[in-house]
Amino acid sequence: AADADRNVIAYLRTAEDADPLVAVVNFSATPHDDYRLPLPAAGRWTEALNTDAEVYGGSGVGNLGSVIADKTPWHGRPASAVLSVPPNGVLWLVPDQSGETS
Repeated sequence: AADADRNVIAYLRTAEDADPLVAVVNFSATPHDDYRLPLPAAGRWTEALNTDAEVYGGSGVGNLGSVIADKTPWHGRPASAVLSVPPNGVLWLVPDQSGETS
């Protein structure tokens, strides 16, 4: 959940009646490419919010709207994805319900 060396925290929010939400927060002015993030399930995860998007006045570092998690276990979770974490920004990821995986 905490990556103090890169000033990143991530957390999973769950509810009985809703899809999970994964938040990734970068408190550093440095973007982090090739960042492996643990996730609760494999498949496509949609970037529901990227506070570094150009529409919000950010630099535009992101993941082109989604990431693909594979079945690589990471930090106690059964799946993980490699993504770009924007500088001084927050990503919210939600599982894609369209059924697409690529």
